[in-house]
Amino acid sequence: MTKTASRFSPEKEHQTQHPPRCVVCGSFSARKSFDAAEKGFSLLSCADCGLGRTWPAVPASEIGGWYPETYYGKENVRFNPLFEKMTHLFQWRRARVLHNRVPRGPVLDVGCGRGFLLSFLRSLGYEPHGIELTETAAWHARNRLKIDVMTGDFLTLPHQKERFQAVVFWHTLEHFAQPVEAVARARELLKPGGLLAIAVPNSESLQARLFGRFWFHLDVPRHYWHFGARSLEQLLTRQHFRIVQTDHFCFEQNPYGWLQSLYNALGFDFNFLYSLLKNRSARTLRLREHPVLALVTVALLPAFLGLSLVMTFVEAALRMGGTIEVYALKE
Repeated sequence: MTKTASRFSPEKEHQTQHPPRCVVCGSFSARKSFDAAEKGFSLLSCADCGLGRTWPAVPASEIGGWYPETYYGKENVRFNPLFEKMTHLFQWRRARVLHNRVPRGPVLDVGCGRGFLLSFLRSLGYEPHGIELTETAAWHARNRLKIDVMTGDFLTLPHQKERFQAVVFWHTLEHFAQPVEAVARARELLKPGGLLAIAVPNSESLQARLFGRFWFHLDVPRHYWHFGARSLEQLLTRQHFRIVQTDHFCFEQNPYGWLQSLYNALGFDFNFLYSLLKNRSARTLRLREHPVLALVTVALLPAFLGLSLVMTFVEAALRMGGTIEVYALKE
């Protein structure tokens, strides 16, 4: 038993050598998949469990530089008004899904962002709690929605063990330098039988395999890890969770993964459309500086959007969705 525990607690071992040890299965079989679009970084993949990782990993002391003010937008408003409305609808749907699975009580959203999910859960009778890395990221949830949000490192922030009915990592687990420890910490905080809800980009998806370095959901180097269904299921099983559902269809994330990746692969400025859809304070590119590119982007949009919607249903049918949602119970 001691030997097994040592093998599957590898996050603190052999992480600076090349190839590094896989944090999920403990293998040393990492191989280079491709160079990332962001210069200076590449993707390594574990030959055994398929877990991908950004290499080299940005040190904790420097990762904050990859989250500038434009990443969040002024007062945490990231998108234009139409997409802001859609964000609210998607968060409401997510709250309803959790409501169908989780008894009322305390819930914790790790990386809660603007706090919409927690606000909707509160309206359904839950006690909302959030965690964010910085005061900037927590500002909207804390000041506008009046939600209890702590800032700092999830692994060390004080919380009562076995307190929460649910812990949520919604597109945040891949941002953790130590994802195994994050899942283990979540298990400590969950009540017996509590629900862990995780959504991540799926590195084994059809769109990930087709587009490689041009895949929108890579987000290197902010994403330390690139999970597939296989590696995420291994991680949860070894942390004594029982998976009850894995979804490969997500209308919020997967069609846009196809759409933006198509533009990227054709040589358009990287994530140009994504920048145009943002609130002005969150844009990295300006429309007036790229008028021709903007016109071509808009002209291709109907055809690309239609193709993206079709492929979203195809990948879901193949169980190869661009993002996956996994629900697991603490055993």
